[in-house]
Amino acid sequence: MSSLYTRLKITLGKANADEHALAALQPDDKISVALGENIVMAPGSNTPQTGIIFYPGGRCDSRAYAPVVRPLAATGALVVIPNMPLRLAVLDASRAGTIMADYPDIKRWIIGGHSMGGAMAAAWVYKNPGRVKGLFFLASYPSGMHPLADSELPVAMLYGTEDKITSKSEFDASRSRLPAHTEYVAIEGGDHYQFGSFGNVDVTATISREEQQRVTVAALQSFMSSIPG
Repeated sequence: MSSLYTRLKITLGKANADEHALAALQPDDKISVALGENIVMAPGSNTPQTGIIFYPGGRCDSRAYAPVVRPLAATGALVVIPNMPLRLAVLDASRAGTIMADYPDIKRWIIGGHSMGGAMAAAWVYKNPGRVKGLFFLASYPSGMHPLADSELPVAMLYGTEDKITSKSEFDASRSRLPAHTEYVAIEGGDHYQFGSFGNVDVTATISREEQQRVTVAALQSFMSSIPG
């Protein structure tokens, strides 16, 4: 399948959340869940000091990321996934500023995203230096218009070795736009879509979705625990 055809398919199509994702959206006595303009997960027993903003991938159902972000909320963080217009973060890349204003008590913000969402998160960071304490990418990287090579911000990039949507050459080329201290996590056998739980996408991974998400959660938890503040 050509790269052009693949990207056209992604832009025109939609990746929808599956039952596994919807189950992860159910609240319990440990995690509260609010659904609306944003998906908001919060720990039920204490007041979070850290906020995580997660931009979804292009045309991707924001609910699909619940299984990956819920464990982050379980560690005590507020997690916000914005529902983007037409499922395109590029149409509302500045949403992070609005979210941060809605939660003035949060002391430390971390932002990231999947695919196009990660690129738009990086664009927001580029235009708003000093607003967040960390940035992470899932199958994503900053565009050439928003280089972050000189940034002192902690950065992590996670990608699957079987990603057929974003090529290894694209990931390699992006390294010059990222700080030298960037943490790279190559998930062996992982693909582009298993960072979420989708029911209607082409899976190219050679590992299970559960394994890819387990590695993703562990890497993000480790990254976030290393960020000062």
